[in-house]
Amino acid sequence: MANGVATKAGARRAGFKFSLTHAQVMQLSTSVVPEVVGGGRIKLVPRPKADLGKPYRIVDASQGAPVGFGFYVGKTKVTYEMVRRGPNGVRRFALGNVTDMGLAEAHEKAREQVAILLSTGENPKAHQAKAREAAQNIERLANITVRECMAAYLADMEERLARGQVKANSVGAYRDSMARLARPEVGMADRIVKDLREADIKGAYVAMRKSAMVRSNRIPTHLRAVLAEYEDWAELDTAKLELLGITGKYIQRVKAAGVAAAEHTFTDAYRGVKHVVLKEVELASIEGRAPLLSFNPFSIIFSKKLVRSARELRRHYERAEVRNPLNDDTLPKVLKAIVARRDEQGGHNAGASDYLLLTLLWGTRRSEAVQLRWFDRCSKGELSQREVSWVWLGAADAVNPYTGRTGPQVFMSDTKSGESRFLPVSYFAERILRRRFETRLDDTAAKKELTAARQLLESARKSGASKAVIAGLQEAVEKAEHEVQRSKYVFPARSNRSKTGHYSDSKSILANVRRDAGLADLRDEVDQGLTPHDLRRTLGRYASLHLGDSRVVSQMLHHHVSQPGDNGMAEVSKLYTDQEWKRLREAFSEVEELMIASSPRVWNRLKGVDKPRLDESKDEPVTIFAPRNQITALDDD
Repeated sequence: MANGVATKAGARRAGFKFSLTHAQVMQLSTSVVPEVVGGGRIKLVPRPKADLGKPYRIVDASQGAPVGFGFYVGKTKVTYEMVRRGPNGVRRFALGNVTDMGLAEAHEKAREQVAILLSTGENPKAHQAKAREAAQNIERLANITVRECMAAYLADMEERLARGQVKANSVGAYRDSMARLARPEVGMADRIVKDLREADIKGAYVAMRKSAMVRSNRIPTHLRAVLAEYEDWAELDTAKLELLGITGKYIQRVKAAGVAAAEHTFTDAYRGVKHVVLKEVELASIEGRAPLLSFNPFSIIFSKKLVRSARELRRHYERAEVRNPLNDDTLPKVLKAIVARRDEQGGHNAGASDYLLLTLLWGTRRSEAVQLRWFDRCSKGELSQREVSWVWLGAADAVNPYTGRTGPQVFMSDTKSGESRFLPVSYFAERILRRRFETRLDDTAAKKELTAARQLLESARKSGASKAVIAGLQEAVEKAEHEVQRSKYVFPARSNRSKTGHYSDSKSILANVRRDAGLADLRDEVDQGLTPHDLRRTLGRYASLHLGDSRVVSQMLHHHVSQPGDNGMAEVSKLYTDQEWKRLREAFSEVEELMIASSPRVWNRLKGVDKPRLDESKDEPVTIFAPRNQITALDDD
């Protein structure tokens, strides 16, 4: 409470109670004070020297003034105020500057504010602020657009990304959906949600499908040229497509062109609007009112079956041949192409080639193996908290200190499902990894360079070097830090400019392997896709055919391990009995040998002296496409 304000009941309060005119109120200041003179007349007199400049309060005793009404005389202005007891105790609140309204108007405003206080128990200002916020919220929700809903959900995703609860790829894909909805031909991003009707959603969905249709990367350029004059390829029947020269799997791909993008985009829009609707329903429940936005118009993509069912998707994949596990004919060709590519360009493709081979032998997804680190270059904290993926190349009878399991093994901390994978490393995978281990980056030299760079930077800062010099030294430190980071990875990035420090994109080498292996030859109407996931499917195919044990196959492809919060990595061992771990190692070894043996030339180049050499006479060498010519590879004759 300000100095000079009456705090005691009784005489002190009575001494500050006056019936003032508005003119007198306007003259109040911290240098004068009301005083009753002869005949009950009130005049303003100078304050005692000790009170000059101190704020004070006056109770309004004029006729018509509500109980508790008065004036606060501050250092810079005089304001009307009320002090009243409400359901939740005494409340003091300002009513406004005395220069902005007269006494009668202030009295009326005070009565209105007291009514709010008595009915709600809240400070009228706080209550009115809530009312304004509610009105603004009503207006915002009444005019909220699809773009704004998706932006709110994107912000939520980015928060979860920072906590490691979603993946960066998911956030990027959601941004792509927002961009697609903003395309002029789709025109959905800035539509007001509450105004959307079924016809609007259906129309935009079709526009989205057509927009993605003409951009589809699953349709070769020469076929898109043939189809360019048709507005909607989905309306073309099989007979018409065949007349246009479109046959085989491309019939299904043309009919379904753009559908996946439309499904993904509108499902993301549904999630964005749902996020806002749920927030509003929750808030309305707390405030005891009806929600202002309770229906998600994008739900019709499900109710009207615009999104394909699992059965429809399977039928499409079969007809379009977009899921391609390798078979006894294509696997050896792909293996030879991958191994041949390893030695191309002076070993520049070694990391990419080894990555593809391990993707096949382990059945990993695209982003899982690229993040692998060498076990001895992980900190104890990173290992115990399972924050990183690692490879351990211990001897066959050596026990890993964190898992309690014997033999070489690989741990993947953050898979697509958000859970971890823990697998044994079998013979050929170990051969590939040991080859990488022998040529891995020298972290000792990198650390020394980093220490020296940091010392130079610190010295320059202390000596007051120029901004340009410090900037150059800071860049050198960042470069050295990046080299230390690269040295940790099993697959370090080929460029020292990589942001992640590890290898990340296999599209280029896969395109070359696909061509080398004869999977892409449009002259013979051969166009089989090849992705990292096709390599994973290949492991599943051979494991299922050879083992027949669905439990072991499931463990090979996707085994869940305990999550952070358990008692250390040793808890992993509880998921496997000794017999199960042994069987899993045997299973990987059997399937691995089955796949590698499909090409004797690859077997002979990857094996050690402890394995027999296979007959290569019926396994033709592979021809790979070099920059200016073709090279026959894996031919020892």
